Amino acid sequence: MASRRCTAVLSAVLLALIAAWCPPARAQTPDQTILIGDLTTVGRIGDPADTYRLGRDLAAGFIDMAGGVMGSRKLEIVSIDPEGDPQAAARAVEELKKQGVALFIGGLLADVTLAVARAAGDTPVLAADARLPAALVRDVPNLYQIGPSAEALGRALAAQAATTGVTRWGVVARDDYFGRAVTHAFWNDLSAAQPGLELAMEQYVPTLSGAVGPALDAVANTRPEGLLVALRDGDLVAFVQGAAGAGVLDGVQVAVPHMGSPEILGALGGARPNGWITTGYLCCETGGQPHRAFADAYQQADPRGRSPTLGALYGYVAMTTAATALDTAWSVKPDQLAEALADLTLSSPVGEMRFAPETHQSSMVMWSGWIRDGRFTDARPVDPAALSRPR
Repeated sequence: MASRRCTAVLSAVLLALIAAWCPPARAQTPDQTILIGDLTTVGRIGDPADTYRLGRDLAAGFIDMAGGVMGSRKLEIVSIDPEGDPQAAARAVEELKKQGVALFIGGLLADVTLAVARAAGDTPVLAADARLPAALVRDVPNLYQIGPSAEALGRALAAQAATTGVTRWGVVARDDYFGRAVTHAFWNDLSAAQPGLELAMEQYVPTLSGAVGPALDAVANTRPEGLLVALRDGDLVAFVQGAAGAGVLDGVQVAVPHMGSPEILGALGGARPNGWITTGYLCCETGGQPHRAFADAYQQADPRGRSPTLGALYGYVAMTTAATALDTAWSVKPDQLAEALADLTLSSPVGEMRFAPETHQSSMVMWSGWIRDGRFTDARPVDPAALSRPR
């Protein structure tokens, strides 16, 4: 199927946001709601998940204002919170498929998102920010990843870590697909760039547990020169705050994915570190008017008037990707949606993106840089699709 590119001819702040999506000129379809399933864990994640939903709902509102999809059909999001339980997520998929869901979006936990994709059968799943290993995504034909893969994050961090000259590293990571795959990619790439590395310690933290005490003790006892921290959300905040209180990371070169996202820096408050290697989100220094428009609209929609987070960006893009796929396929049939996604190019607030055919990994830009003086700085753009290719 030839890729369709569309540009919205709309003006003002909110209309610039629909540049990623506009319906092709076809005959009108009778008004019939299309269901989009969302099985994102929200309650146990908290604010990052809330901002993801706000970004998702912002996009849904603009799509509705523009007339819906496939002519005049409305989109309705049906959400179930699996509370971090892969088995509960798989059961919820069956329930939503009975209701007639055409697509699934969401997913902020690697293991839960993978369970959703496997239970969904041939129904497409758009993973917003699961940070799944690209190797796993390749093996699940209906799964498409918008946020970066675990390999992309690990390799981006390793490229910067190789410039520091540190050779004695420790690892603290989540005990899930994300944590282990980031660790594997980081260690393989850093070892190739800098032979003679020593692994001082390796400690895994149960997902969403906040049980970082053993990891802090392991770091204090071994005193590595460098530390990979492959944690996220509440587990990451708990570890950083605990480390700051105990002083166990003084003088340690730390590499950590997505510390440079506004939701994590905001949660850390006065415990923000200095000199850490990280990835993150620059709002709103790229993408031109669509990015500024997205930021303005999000700030107006947020009850606290905040700028968009990384999760909000992924939620927005997941929803616009779903709408674009439906309009391109002009069908809710799984095989036709899959065909549309495989050849889809669309605009996001931060630039053009598509899914790599061999990995189903989005090329939406991410940034790699440093935390200095409490801010994400010296960032350079990185293509996560390129960093997700097999090596």
